[in-house]
Amino acid sequence: MLVREMTQLRNNWLIADIGATTSRCAVLDRGRLGEVHTVRNDEAKGVPELLVEFMGSCSSKPNACAIAVAAPIDGDEVRMINRDWLFNRSDLRDMGLERVEILNDFHAVAYALPVLDDESRAEIGRATHYRDGNIAVLGPGSGLGMSAWISGTAAMCGEGGHITVAGRNSDEDEIVARLRDRFGHCSAERILSGPGLIALHEAMHGKRLTAPEEVTSDPEEPDNAATLRQFFRFLGSTAAELALITGAYGGVYIAGGIVPACLDQIVKSEFRSRFEDKNRYRDYMRAIPTWVVTDPYPGLTGLSEYIASNG
Repeated sequence: MLVREMTQLRNNWLIADIGATTSRCAVLDRGRLGEVHTVRNDEAKGVPELLVEFMGSCSSKPNACAIAVAAPIDGDEVRMINRDWLFNRSDLRDMGLERVEILNDFHAVAYALPVLDDESRAEIGRATHYRDGNIAVLGPGSGLGMSAWISGTAAMCGEGGHITVAGRNSDEDEIVARLRDRFGHCSAERILSGPGLIALHEAMHGKRLTAPEEVTSDPEEPDNAATLRQFFRFLGSTAAELALITGAYGGVYIAGGIVPACLDQIVKSEFRSRFEDKNRYRDYMRAIPTWVVTDPYPGLTGLSEYIASNG
């Protein structure tokens, strides 16, 4: 504890959650999070340039940096999947930072899971038990992130958004077949993401849209309503698979940019019934709570917790 406190006093942290479309930056000074600065990524040339511009607006220059990036993190070079950005850890050290930490974006969100409370989450359905234990999260946004907090140990992450989707009935089999014909492989991300919502709508209705907001901004329009209902069925199935794989007795969270903006629709949807529909394991699933994350900055919350734990 003493080491953590001394480190926080020594370091003035720049923290940033770098998504595919939007990035959020803030300063964490002595454990206190400053004002969050939001950037549309189309207005930036890349991650180093985005961070340099933010640092130029800081009253006191950060000397350490922790960033969460929507990309696999394996070594010093980071290549984003859903945006044409490539950078190296050395690019950030060249900014005069003494310490640089880079996490996958949902690895950071996993660190936030144990501290989320009723002010930062909304429950979907009702569970039969509320227990401590592993906690899982998945988040449809520009892509589909997944991670988990393993109780008493640490956060884990992977590329679970690219698991293969299977239909639960003939209608879903037909949707998956159409997407497989189009993409070659129907991963969860091909449906459970912003681009996935567009692809799902086209597979169901034969209408090609240009933005997911064309569905989410008018959820009562019949075709849009049908697409959202199916989206939440697939989401419930995928969340259940994640719960089973991670042993998430402590609950499953839904993060990302899409679902928190459609809270009324997921509450009314078949998400929870699909989550529980596991035949012999129905009672097991009913004992796992499900929440939507309403914290507007779970990535930054997670980075703050990561720094507190690893400072």
